[in-house]
Amino acid sequence: MLAPTRGDAEVCRRFLAAGEFSGEVHTDVAAFCAALREPAAVLVIAEEALAGPAGHGIRDHVAEQPEWSAIPVIVFGGRHATHRLGALDRYDAYGRVTLLERPVRMAAFIGTLRLALEERRQQYRIRDLLAERAERIEQRDEFMAMLGHELRNPLAALMVTADVLASLPADSDQAGRCRGMIGTQARQIKRLLDDLADVSRINRRKLALEREPTDLRQVLRDAVAQVQDEIRRRNQCLHLDLDGPPVPLLADPLRLRQVFANLLTNATRYSPDGGAISVSLSVGRGLVQVAIQDNGAGVRAEALERIFEPFYQERDEHGRHVGLGIGLTLARTLVEMHAGSIGAHSDGPGRGTEFVVTLPLSAGGVPRAAATAAPTGAEAAPRGRHLLLIEDNQELADGLQHLLEARGHSVAVAHDGPAGLRAAAERRPDAVVLDIGLPGLDGCETARRLRRIDGLSGVRIIAVTGFGRDADRERSRRAGIDRHLVKPVSLAELERALGG
Repeated sequence: MLAPTRGDAEVCRRFLAAGEFSGEVHTDVAAFCAALREPAAVLVIAEEALAGPAGHGIRDHVAEQPEWSAIPVIVFGGRHATHRLGALDRYDAYGRVTLLERPVRMAAFIGTLRLALEERRQQYRIRDLLAERAERIEQRDEFMAMLGHELRNPLAALMVTADVLASLPADSDQAGRCRGMIGTQARQIKRLLDDLADVSRINRRKLALEREPTDLRQVLRDAVAQVQDEIRRRNQCLHLDLDGPPVPLLADPLRLRQVFANLLTNATRYSPDGGAISVSLSVGRGLVQVAIQDNGAGVRAEALERIFEPFYQERDEHGRHVGLGIGLTLARTLVEMHAGSIGAHSDGPGRGTEFVVTLPLSAGGVPRAAATAAPTGAEAAPRGRHLLLIEDNQELADGLQHLLEARGHSVAVAHDGPAGLRAAAERRPDAVVLDIGLPGLDGCETARRLRRIDGLSGVRIIAVTGFGRDADRERSRRAGIDRHLVKPVSLAELERALGG
């Protein structure tokens, strides 16, 4: 406040005290102008003081404000000041001005000041929202850039390997290694897409667990198998301490494998070629702890508090972001859904990282041996089925036909809905595998019409599609589709779906 006269200064102090406001009352113009360099909620000034240096100071202060800021200015004017034509027009350069006539009444001053303070608080809330929005936009842009990087790497490897494979004899050892590389890179892309889909389900509270008696040791062995190729490729040493009797949990084995595969992927990614990774398990007091430790890049102390946050990306030794920032978020959520906890420890950059997962043991005894075993070729649906495959992607259709026929099935192929309906009426298949995004007549409508063909009302229909939202699954269910599988799908998964 600038109140150069003794009367205005006394009024201001009295009104501030009555309203229990905190404020500075200046009678000296130089002191007021110096105070403008500090943050302020509201400026109060006598009208006659605007003509001098104080007015210039306020105009400069207002001009320097960021876009979100419009600092309120209260001006004490002369009698009938508000009645003059265009009274406020001449204050435009001073920003958001409220004019109070002298003699200023306490109630009017306190009410005006409270409104001005609330307006200023709202501006600061807008500032915070804008800052948060800017941070989210930057985070989104970094995430999209990293997503492109994470997808391009395995895609580049797939394309190069496919070109190499085309130049090799099909039965050569190098061709076999190429086929293994293609499978590894394709599974990496699938894991990435699955993680993204699961994060979306978690955010919408749509992710549910399918609990069953589970042996944690077998879950860990399966998770290790998923990352073994990458560990071997980087010549890293993996030490497993998983011997002992089964460790019984009532859990979703698929989701726990996802947790530990993500942690192991992190360990191998942040460890150098030739680095060491260990997996150990300890049981006691109704709990089991799994520790995954590496001797890699380590984590800064301030980053340890944030690494489980969604889309938080740690930087490598060159300052570059690494990973998408979803694997650890997903791992923490899935562990907590199992009534467990997860923590991280590191002694700092270059000194490795340890993740410890704690889960409650089940009182139900030893789980079934097959509960968490990885699917194998022996777990196929009954062979010799007559199948109809409706898929508009020629290469995918050819590949699935080849794989299914190699398993003893006979497979007819159609590339759109009408052709599929004609083939179904002629061949009477035991089961139908179809895409949802078919041209013209889509998969859901094709399924409805299949059910109306004489003798096919009970035919088993499996959707293999790129549409994986809950709404897409519900649409499939309403169309009479028995199972909804999301591409890319493994042959074992498709065989299980065909078998019921």
